[in-house]
Amino acid sequence: MAILRYDCITCNVRSCSILDTCGRDTLVAISTYKQTRSLQKGERIFSEGDPIAGIYFIKKGFLKVELNGRQGRPLILSIAGRGTVFGHRADTGHTIHSCSVTAVSDVMYCFIPYDQFNEIACKSPVLKQQIVNQYLNELELIEKKIVNLAHKTVREKVAEAILLLADTYQYDEKKLSFRISLCRQDIADLAGTTKEQVSKILKDFEKEGLLKCAAKKFSYLNTTELRAVTGTPILPARVIKAIHLNKNMKA
Repeated sequence: MAILRYDCITCNVRSCSILDTCGRDTLVAISTYKQTRSLQKGERIFSEGDPIAGIYFIKKGFLKVELNGRQGRPLILSIAGRGTVFGHRADTGHTIHSCSVTAVSDVMYCFIPYDQFNEIACKSPVLKQQIVNQYLNELELIEKKIVNLAHKTVREKVAEAILLLADTYQYDEKKLSFRISLCRQDIADLAGTTKEQVSKILKDFEKEGLLKCAAKKFSYLNTTELRAVTGTPILPARVIKAIHLNKNMKA
């Protein structure tokens, strides 16, 4: 049954999602068919191999996107937050999810069945282009992940993972601190290393004055030096875009 709510138009998450540049008609159509749902920490929104049933727009909370390894050990591709979309890769040749997505905090999201979303997208060139842009961003992420796993040192991988978390959790250098929803094992799965190595490198970074952390709270990050450790001192394009989107959202 259709839900007659048009809050996509006024939703403050829209400015950091693929709906950012969509027109009123597209937003009204999506709002008409969407359903608001929630997940508790530890629950999966879907699992690798599940049929793609629809599109998921994350409104609140954080999730880990992971692939199952051959030896049963997961590889975390990314940490997703507000504005992330899932399920948009579906077409006649791709009908199942290629990864698993699990809540690492309480999550709120909007769901729209794929048939309805596809019908709306076919009428909206702007939305279609946004989906293509999303594909390209994800491809860039995967390419970078492959390079990191193959060529970077453990120290570089952990620094990269910390910067990714800082970006996802919107670390503000003025406030100096942020609390993550992941354990050391999750950080290890994100960096492609072991929990023991993560703990060792974090201690080394703390001794070098690059960060301060206790349990799941980071009270200080020297982002400039951490980027230097990764070998990429310049902000990635997707991070710059996220910063601009966040500024626009607050404006």
